[in-house]
Amino acid sequence: MNEKALDFYKEMAETSCSQSSVKLAKNSDFTDIDSKFIMQYTNKNSEILDLGSGTGLIINKIYNNVKSILAVEPFKQFSDFIVNSPNVEIINSNFFEWNTDKMFDIITLFGVVHYLEENEVKIIYEKFKKNLRLGGKLIIKSQFGLEEDVTISGFSEELQKDYFAQYRYIENEQRLLERIGYKIESVNDIYPTECNRWENTHFFSIVAVV
Repeated sequence: MNEKALDFYKEMAETSCSQSSVKLAKNSDFTDIDSKFIMQYTNKNSEILDLGSGTGLIINKIYNNVKSILAVEPFKQFSDFIVNSPNVEIINSNFFEWNTDKMFDIITLFGVVHYLEENEVKIIYEKFKKNLRLGGKLIIKSQFGLEEDVTISGFSEELQKDYFAQYRYIENEQRLLERIGYKIESVNDIYPTECNRWENTHFFSIVAVV
């Protein structure tokens, strides 16, 4: 995972960890919307792989409505906030290094891919494609560039920390997924207008199918 982003969250996990700490901007917890969106694609038999689970703000809202969730989160300090349930398994690992032969109906990447550079996210999209059942869905939510890639790297006055993010052009992200072998089912303007703070980036959720 991008070393700058990983260092950023490592410091947060070790110094100021709370369930809401992964939501960096004030009033930025939109996980009620996220969870309702995911549940459009789930049922009681759904088996989900969630990559970059953070503090479980989404998992804790949906676990009762699915068969199982496998949560992969690098930092135990964050995953300690995930619900303790027989149908939720937690793996503390960097998902570039972690592998599984298990098959899933849905793989979710919410608030993760903008911390990865394009070559890194390509590895993840390719790596876990084999873990989706036929007809399975990869559901991604992130900020994306509206007209071009937008890369932020340096000291953030708002966060008072060094920060890295790459908000790739939304159409390029779709083409990347298609080259790997996914079919784009939908691109969704997931949040109300007021949730999008910047003119050059926008929150979208991409649903891709194998």
